[in-house]
Amino acid sequence: MAESKEVVVIGSGINGLSAAALLAVSGKKVIVLESNPVAGGAIRTEEITAPGFRHDLFAMNLGLFAGGPVMAQLGDQLAAHGFSLLPSAKPFCSVYPDGSMIGVEADASATVHNLAAVAPEDVHAWEELTAKLGIWAPFLIGTLGSDLPSVAAVKTLWKAHRALGTTGIYELVKLALQSTRSFTDENFSSPKTKALFATWGMHLDFAPDVSGGALFSFLETIGGQLFGMVIGEGGASSLVDALVSVIEANGGEVRCNSRVEQITMAESKRKGNRATGVVLEGGAVITASRAVVSNVNPRLMPALFPASVAAEPAIKRVEKFQPGLATMMIHVALNDLPPWTATEARTYNYVHIGPYVDDMAMTYADAAAGRLPHSPTLVIGQPTITDPGRAPDGKHILWIQVRMLPLDLADDSHWDDIAEDYADRVMAKIEEYAPGLNSLVIARTVMSPPDLERYNVNLIKGDSLGGSHHPSQFFFLRPVPGWGRHRAPVDDLYICGAGTWPGGGVGGSSGAMVAKILK
Repeated sequence: MAESKEVVVIGSGINGLSAAALLAVSGKKVIVLESNPVAGGAIRTEEITAPGFRHDLFAMNLGLFAGGPVMAQLGDQLAAHGFSLLPSAKPFCSVYPDGSMIGVEADASATVHNLAAVAPEDVHAWEELTAKLGIWAPFLIGTLGSDLPSVAAVKTLWKAHRALGTTGIYELVKLALQSTRSFTDENFSSPKTKALFATWGMHLDFAPDVSGGALFSFLETIGGQLFGMVIGEGGASSLVDALVSVIEANGGEVRCNSRVEQITMAESKRKGNRATGVVLEGGAVITASRAVVSNVNPRLMPALFPASVAAEPAIKRVEKFQPGLATMMIHVALNDLPPWTATEARTYNYVHIGPYVDDMAMTYADAAAGRLPHSPTLVIGQPTITDPGRAPDGKHILWIQVRMLPLDLADDSHWDDIAEDYADRVMAKIEEYAPGLNSLVIARTVMSPPDLERYNVNLIKGDSLGGSHHPSQFFFLRPVPGWGRHRAPVDDLYICGAGTWPGGGVGGSSGAMVAKILK
């Protein structure tokens, strides 16, 4: 006899868990099914290098979640189940080959002081952009927090028009369509300030010359000053543990080692097909009286449908959903923090090495062509600055994200054969900015792009973004036409996750949007 639940959630990434927690708290009978041995998707904390060193394998920054709708609704319950956020007063900096750096701090005056020491000619523009974000933030946040298209989004845009006027709306639209290079050339003079912005575009797949990159770079660079950065005490998986506890405390269930083989279907008058539940590996059936929610990369969805449904044009369209370029993760246990030439970099949670806009543009071009970039953009996390408990006393960890890398290598080599050598090149690059770093290394673990996919099938070919964020796959077009507003072309089947609006990052917003629909 089949089990029966109101809502069946496939996948325990941040958005699947967020949807399930919100629905469980509202009284819905929910089950989350996860194929891996542990919940969390791309949020995972393990002692992967040496005992006592706790590394966030993938995501580290929880700032989006801290300011998002799930935290607003469930913050007290999450805290009661052990979740604690640690804010950073110094979220990030960029270091440059000449030994200088620009640091962005939660104290706006401190940031201006840092900028003035390196690029005084850009201080006025920085202050103007800071003021603009203060004015624009309610409308940008309102749009990012609304389904697209939706009545709520239209109301936000109407309020923006009333407050900003037609010219102000045009400026926002321009920002949403502009490349990072165009935006920074328009606003700044120093190549160092321009690079400070451009590195944030590289966190996603916005190379300096890709349309749409300016919006994310602007929000993260100036927003880092206004909103700071937070990480989870003890590791990002503390958020997963708390969400699972909230689900279970409210009558729901999170079941790991439970791979969904197929979404069951029945006929529907409106869309032709209706999701009725799932079949697990081994044959067990769980029915869903209200809905099935998929927190699966949209590109993988057709494989979960019966063959007759998967062959329909509206379903097959999602197979063209394109991944972003790949990522490598390098986790390092250290005897001390890196000896940065720019000594103040030892006090920031993120250190960026671009170093300049042209280098980032070349990195993207090489990776897209299947070539290994000579100077990849590096995001170097130093979480033990804020959370020393992640390592033994006096020791530290580095979280190194290598952006961007090929999805497929053009020379027919394989990542399994070259990953360690390429990681050596990355460490040598960091050593140029922190001489003596390698002498501090206790242990190192390299996760190549295929390793990312082995950990989580949703990270296709090592794409850590859940799909490219270029304009053709963003806003109301995410993931593809016909799959918008968190609805599949099948009745009672909803989608959430990085492959849906508002995209990647540990925010939980798409899960919250789905929960709002189903409450």
